[in-house]
Amino acid sequence: MLPAPMEILELKDGESLSFHITNFQVDEGIIRPAHAPQGKAIRILRVHVLQADKPTFPHYWDVTGAGAIAQLMPMLEAGAYKERVFKVTANGDGPKRRYAVEVN
Repeated sequence: MLPAPMEILELKDGESLSFHITNFQVDEGIIRPAHAPQGKAIRILRVHVLQADKPTFPHYWDVTGAGAIAQLMPMLEAGAYKERVFKVTANGDGPKRRYAVEVN
């Protein structure tokens, strides 16, 4: 389990967020969505980012979207994330929300 606090990356439709990844962790975490208030375990990708990209503590985002994780993991596992800027954009809202990932 990832240690607290959780910092879920949740964007509204059309909203984007850019950041530099300095490190990452993959593990399970407990979330409490409306349909499962008792909680459920899901796979979470924690991406540690530069303080300049996220000035408030903690300096990481917890990515829970399976599609976003699937896009990010190959680059992270290959070590192709250093010196790169990642941009995550939300498309849709609620359970139908999908994330697009761009890398520069």
